Amino acid sequence: AYTIAFFGSKPYDEASFNEKNSGYGFELRYYKGHLNLNNVILTQGVDAVCIFVNDTADAEVIRQLAANGVKLLALRCAGYNNVDLKAAAENGITVVRVPAYSPYAVAEYTVALMLTLNRKKPRADGIVSLHGLLVFEMYGKTACIIGTGILAKKLIAILRGFGMNILAYDLYPDYNFAREHQVVYTTLDELYRSSDIISLHCPLTEQTRYLINDYSISKMKDGVMIINTGRGQLIHTN
Repeated sequence: AYTIAFFGSKPYDEASFNEKNSGYGFELRYYKGHLNLNNVILTQGVDAVCIFVNDTADAEVIRQLAANGVKLLALRCAGYNNVDLKAAAENGITVVRVPAYSPYAVAEYTVALMLTLNRKKPRADGIVSLHGLLVFEMYGKTACIIGTGILAKKLIAILRGFGMNILAYDLYPDYNFAREHQVVYTTLDELYRSSDIISLHCPLTEQTRYLINDYSISKMKDGVMIINTGRGQLIHTN
């Protein structure tokens, strides 16, 4: 039987893939640990490997996968920053990924995070006193969006509904969309200076790794809100 090994799997992954597999009859193996050089031996005799965002598929892991007979690497995510595509091509491994998530789901979740932070929901629930719980109106504030792909565009439409001003930065600006939705493309420096809220929607690359760092934060207003629904390493957390 065609064998697929899943790494970084959760119970909901197993339930979903088991249900889908009822019509195929593949042999599915699930491993809770993230794929790395120490456990790649588990892929011996496996036809395909399915990974997620915290698994490692660098050049050495790719070489080991190929030596073990793996022909396909399937990502349960859209981003592929954790995969050495050059090594995969050189070793005859095909890489496939999720083409897109529901942009509405992620945009709505992003707004939920903004409202949760602004309204201090975790602290405010059940509290009568308003001390320390004063918030700002999102109307008239400036939201700055870094990366304006399809997901970010759905978010911008929602934020425009709040009456917010929208600044954006993208290597490949969509000026037609900007005119339609009153979005102003600007430089990162201007974006950092003007933001009340910054939302990150760019892929993780060598250029965007630690985009938010001590230097960029030093340019921002005190109290700026940063929302990251992309990769964690877009922000230098410390």
